[in-house]
Amino acid sequence: AQAWEEQYSKKFGEASFVRGNACSVIFHHADRDLTCAVHEDDFIFCGLEKDLTWITEMMKTWFEIKVRAILGPDKKDDKEVVILGRTVRWKDWGIEWEADKKHRELLMERFGFDKKTKSLDQNGDNEVHQDEEWEQEPLDKGESTEFRAAAARLNFLSQDSPELQFPAKEISQEMATPKIGAWKRVKRVSRFLLGREAVIWEYPWQDEGYDTETFADSDWGGRRGSRKSTSGRCVMIGRHCIKTWATTQGAVALSSAEAEFYAMIEATIRAKGLLSTMEEMGYPASGVMKLYTDSSAAKSFVSRRGIGKMRHLEIRDLWLQREVGLGNAVVLKIDGSKNPADLMTKYLKSKEIKERLETMGIRVRWKRWSDHEEMLDEPRRDEKG
Repeated sequence: AQAWEEQYSKKFGEASFVRGNACSVIFHHADRDLTCAVHEDDFIFCGLEKDLTWITEMMKTWFEIKVRAILGPDKKDDKEVVILGRTVRWKDWGIEWEADKKHRELLMERFGFDKKTKSLDQNGDNEVHQDEEWEQEPLDKGESTEFRAAAARLNFLSQDSPELQFPAKEISQEMATPKIGAWKRVKRVSRFLLGREAVIWEYPWQDEGYDTETFADSDWGGRRGSRKSTSGRCVMIGRHCIKTWATTQGAVALSSAEAEFYAMIEATIRAKGLLSTMEEMGYPASGVMKLYTDSSAAKSFVSRRGIGKMRHLEIRDLWLQREVGLGNAVVLKIDGSKNPADLMTKYLKSKEIKERLETMGIRVRWKRWSDHEEMLDEPRRDEKG
């Protein structure tokens, strides 16, 4: 794999592409404004038609290649292609990207779900409690293997499904020593997927120059057993959702403000990594980041200097105060119900999930098994498309 990476990197370098430092499989040609992302032997380019033709002809002299599709607005252009399991479609109003369906279908098959099976209206168990005694029994070797396979599928699905990132994170932490109760939690999430057929990300056309908006949230002490908090993050550029995450915080927060503060630090760090990659792709990202939180206490703490009453904090945690002081980040307040990062910190009902996803420009296709009618949330459009 390393030899192959060195081979195509050398070829791109000879063709005046600049290789990324933040992400070594990103290449950008500044004169042609042509960007390439590589995954093993798949090459995805973004640029004007004449430049795509140029790089196609050049790559034919390097390797044996197959052009699977060229998406574009003209009639001769392709309107749909599958990239790494995701379906990307060219629309008059923009581009949409649908998550991989295969792993959802395999989970349905694993549990024997069909149209007679009742789906759940929530993406997991919202109660923090200890399992009953019989649920704490460890699974045998064969069942443990099946549990890990199901958890891995759910984890893969969550890459494209923000509403699954929190439950997938919680379940994945039980992979080391899975117990009977863990199976119950996987099955509950899978029942939710019965009614949730597909997740579709929408990228309507918009002008360049939007500031990067980063949303942070936490669920204080919500982790079963350890009582650790969860950090949820979402990065937006205009109406485009770029990335979402859900992670368990390393330290045990002593207050909700501290948990929110840790979430804001992680959100800023990850957003800065994305900005570095975007700049290497030729996107003119803004130098100032807007950081949103629904915690007034955390916002106040970040906006001043020093540890104050949180004397147990590590000095390195004060890095964000310095970023705000230098003007590299601006902290803003947002209502908790309108914070999209809230989706990545707890279990929610379908209505709440739909509302959070809409703020990120993501729609869900639901299925009503009772009357076999498809319930499709239509994309939101303005008068210009």
